[in-house]
Amino acid sequence: MKKILLISLIALFGCLKEENADPGLPNTFVKYFNGGFNDVAQDIKSTDDGGYLMLATTEVRINEVTDPYYKIKIIKTDRYGNQLWKKIYPAYGPPPAPGEDQRVDSVSFRGRSLAILRDGAGLETGYVVVGDSIHARANAQSHLLIMLTDINGDSVNAKTLKPSFPVQGKGVVVNSNGSYTVLGAAVNTQSTKNMYLAELAPTLTLNWERTHGAGESSLINKLFRDQDFYYVSGTVKKQGSSDIRFLRTPGDSENTERDLEIGDPIFSETSNDMCPYGFGFAVTGTSNENGDDDILFKRLAQDGRELSSNLYGFPNQSEVGLAICQARDGGLLLVGSVNTHIPDGTTTQVGRGGRDYYLIKINAFGDEEWSRVFGSKNDDIAASVLANADGSYVIFGTTLWGGLRTLSLIKTDTKGNIE
Repeated sequence: MKKILLISLIALFGCLKEENADPGLPNTFVKYFNGGFNDVAQDIKSTDDGGYLMLATTEVRINEVTDPYYKIKIIKTDRYGNQLWKKIYPAYGPPPAPGEDQRVDSVSFRGRSLAILRDGAGLETGYVVVGDSIHARANAQSHLLIMLTDINGDSVNAKTLKPSFPVQGKGVVVNSNGSYTVLGAAVNTQSTKNMYLAELAPTLTLNWERTHGAGESSLINKLFRDQDFYYVSGTVKKQGSSDIRFLRTPGDSENTERDLEIGDPIFSETSNDMCPYGFGFAVTGTSNENGDDDILFKRLAQDGRELSSNLYGFPNQSEVGLAICQARDGGLLLVGSVNTHIPDGTTTQVGRGGRDYYLIKINAFGDEEWSRVFGSKNDDIAASVLANADGSYVIFGTTLWGGLRTLSLIKTDTKGNIE
């Protein structure tokens, strides 16, 4: 059921240079980060000092006629969003000499998810990043990349995994024994085996690897684990429609324990993010049940059974759910985008133009408690959301600013407001 809400419109302003970030406000802030190329937000984690660790992919172009290549970027900030350090992987090499290939690097790196490493006492010791290693000069073969860094973001170990198909790194779990389990998705959607799971020892030697298949599908950039199973979500496409994919599997097993398609055959539903919630999971994505795209929320049991489902959006406008997290009060925060440009003027325009951030706070039953729409005059796309210990929220996303994709870090108060 659609809910028409009172919207708080907030203009976003911020610095465009990472090195010249303005001092953060004590309660809320908006920060922009860019190093001169297109940056796309991927993942964010809270650090033990109250700051934030941001993962992005940077698109590098030597000039307008050369093909782009990609690098992984990690930015560490303090609790106010001020940059403490920035690392690029691989580091920029010397420029090519006249007459040489204008491509500086033959390998592109893309980052998609990260996790914090801890020692036996639970202290933060470094980070693990999962993404892609793409060999551009070898038919653009994509391999799963896992990289370990120290507490300062300096790389200490890395490995590429090469199953029988090109694969994108999607998610990572740090196991209690110090090993790592990684999730990959097949690049070639025609492949029967389109999901890849592997466990690596602390030294990154391979312990085991398995592949699974379920038709044409995509996976979210998350992997979850409990004592017995790994959990994966995504979207499976069949006969012009799409359903939510939910997979539960033991680790080193040829067969999954559950691989479900959750949805209705009449309309399409997609999964873009999932988080643990209660004894199961909460999913956000998109549904066209009401004739246009709305933000979708579903609660799932641990075995994938659907417990509840809700839609949120505005009449005759397009919305998509992009990120979800559990709030400190037991509810959930959904972050999506709403297309605020209505060419025919059939409804009252909300937001400031392009795609704006759409925040929705709900309780455990899916009832909406409040919502906010805000953003720049261009496209604002969320990648991840965090709930802070004080009940405030942090949204990490990408903003199109002057034709350049720029990283945005936004902290709101407990009601989604920005001072």
